[in-house]
Amino acid sequence: NNTDAEGRLVLSDGVYHASSQLSFKPTHIVDMATLTGAQGIAVGQKLAGVQSNTEAGEKLAVAAGKKAGDPCAAVLYAPEYHNPEFTSTVADYKNSVANRANAQVSCAGQFISNNLAKEWKGDWIHVDLAGPAVAAGRATGFGCPLAIQIAMGLDF
Repeated sequence: NNTDAEGRLVLSDGVYHASSQLSFKPTHIVDMATLTGAQGIAVGQKLAGVQSNTEAGEKLAVAAGKKAGDPCAAVLYAPEYHNPEFTSTVADYKNSVANRANAQVSCAGQFISNNLAKEWKGDWIHVDLAGPAVAAGRATGFGCPLAIQIAMGLDF
């Protein structure tokens, strides 16, 4: 129902593939994107919005952001509140929210989370970096140090 919401479809395919189609089962899946303008409304233009299905994943991402100089703030992860936004009469679910005033940044991440394989057990971390990725019309590189720091914080 929203042709401008194609990014979440690509990310959804990616997390499904990572959670079900690899020859190994990853313990962590991290997706990062300039996904929503709502991210800047939720946490501001200088911080990324982080969402995770586990408290450990959220803490890892926020701590990694501090250490990397790519600050992050947690956004609400509440499937019980956000999944009804995607109700559809013709599909498994819509790719955009029914109510644009209902935590859009969280709902966009929830849409991606809904595509993790049901049998996969691990930490999923979603980083929406729409605000800090651009300044004065130019890319900032925000997210690269964050991704490295998250990976360095994992136990292999």
